[in-house]
Amino acid sequence: MVRLGLWGDGTSFQDFPQFLGALEKGGVGALELVAMDMKARGMYVCRTLSYKGADFDTVEAPLEERMTNMYGKAAEFWADLRLELLSAGEISGEEKGVSNQIWRLYWSSHQRFFRHMCMSAKVPAVVKLAKEALAENKCVVIGLQSTGEARTEEAVTKYGVEMEDFVSGPRELLLKLVEENYPLPPKPDTFQQGEEKVTEIQRKRHSAQDVSFKGRVRKVAKMEDVSDDDSGDYSPSESSDHESSESDEEFHMCQICNSEEEKSLLLNCSGCSLRVHPSCLTPPWTGMLTDDWSCYSCKKIEGQEMEHDANVADFSKRYDSAVERKLKILDVIRSLDLPNNPLDDIIDQLGGPDKVAEITGRRGMLIRTSDGKGVIYQARNAKEVSMEMINMHEKQQFMDDKKLIAIISEAGSAGVSLHADRRAKNQRRRVHVTLELPWSADRAIQQFGRTHRSNQTSAPQYRLLFTNLGGEKRFASIVAKRLESLGALTQGDRRAGPSLSAFNYDSTYGKKALTMVYRGIMEQVCILSVIFQQFPLFFMPYTPF
Repeated sequence: MVRLGLWGDGTSFQDFPQFLGALEKGGVGALELVAMDMKARGMYVCRTLSYKGADFDTVEAPLEERMTNMYGKAAEFWADLRLELLSAGEISGEEKGVSNQIWRLYWSSHQRFFRHMCMSAKVPAVVKLAKEALAENKCVVIGLQSTGEARTEEAVTKYGVEMEDFVSGPRELLLKLVEENYPLPPKPDTFQQGEEKVTEIQRKRHSAQDVSFKGRVRKVAKMEDVSDDDSGDYSPSESSDHESSESDEEFHMCQICNSEEEKSLLLNCSGCSLRVHPSCLTPPWTGMLTDDWSCYSCKKIEGQEMEHDANVADFSKRYDSAVERKLKILDVIRSLDLPNNPLDDIIDQLGGPDKVAEITGRRGMLIRTSDGKGVIYQARNAKEVSMEMINMHEKQQFMDDKKLIAIISEAGSAGVSLHADRRAKNQRRRVHVTLELPWSADRAIQQFGRTHRSNQTSAPQYRLLFTNLGGEKRFASIVAKRLESLGALTQGDRRAGPSLSAFNYDSTYGKKALTMVYRGIMEQVCILSVIFQQFPLFFMPYTPF
């Protein structure tokens, strides 16, 4: 890089950081100038297959009425779900780390959901283009990125291999999000078990103090008996008479002052059988000697038990209410009208696996039953072909003109050639329909190269499908910008790649429009007045001819 002479003595840039800063500031235009200058000076050579004869076209797929209603209801549900998660998080008292994790999952699922909706909205247009191409004696290659295999396998595990209809990826995504991440208060059983352990420990401590004190009283009484025995006046009859008289009088020891007293003159705790003089208590007991008196420790335990019962009831009520709200949300999700998996839906509408060659990375698929009343899950290698060779087998079926439609994904199409090879039996012109653009521009070019190779009889026709949805334009904007950058870097000409500049909103005009929207939201400027200044004809009254 240093020997290229782009920076250093005798150049416009003293060092590489200054050169890099100028490129970052100049953007795509600066990259084009550098690449063109290097080509003109003989420092840079780009060898690439010419796109001469290839036809690029962007096709807008209008939303059907059913899909429009479906999309609107889904957007309303996501807004309601956000408010519900906020409310549930406040009720459950979740920690900050847990809350952040839930919202990360929420927004990532939100993005995948509407990306899936954008794909499903283009399925009718894809089927229409494919049938038109077949009618014109051409063959079709449909490119996508995601197959929905994870959602399908989860549904098969949950519902079994036989189902009434194809799996809805958006519905399974929503169900998984709510089932696994809906904030719930602690379970009452767990709370009750913990409180019971604390109460049991407190009771053991209290009873241990009582037992030790009673043992000390018995020990004192035993010592007194031994001292009486040492007097030498021991007689069995006298001892028995003495014990019977004590039992008749029912003397008991005060466990505070350690003095004996008649049972009727001592307070007896109904909880732990503690016996004390009323005057030994602090403050002294001035009431009547009743049988339902309780000591301070027992009253404290009883208060804790009452508080515990109230807490358990409150936690149980909150938990049951949260579970009920969660179940209602799941019922609403199941009642939503959401589209099926686009890959399975396209294969089914175009004739099934016998007519469509699937070259993807998934291991199983859902196919329509013979009676047409349901679907069944089966492995893709059901025709005695190993799973490792199933993609090559499907590719050969397409190249041998046995299947005229091929669906490819990024995971399954690496290194696969589907062009109109002169050596292959199927030399029909390829119509490459892009159902889903990848995030990376170089991956998009790589997928375009599956149908554009050397030694081909005809160049392919590329059809880039877009809807009028804002979310679809947002995805297209990212890829469009990267495709333009890729063309400027590799060939010194932004026209090297397919022209998607109309979808690139990350430009000067896009930034101005976004700034105008922000200022309008903050009420710093009236948006209508700005629009009137920029587009006065928009507000002119309509005059018929």
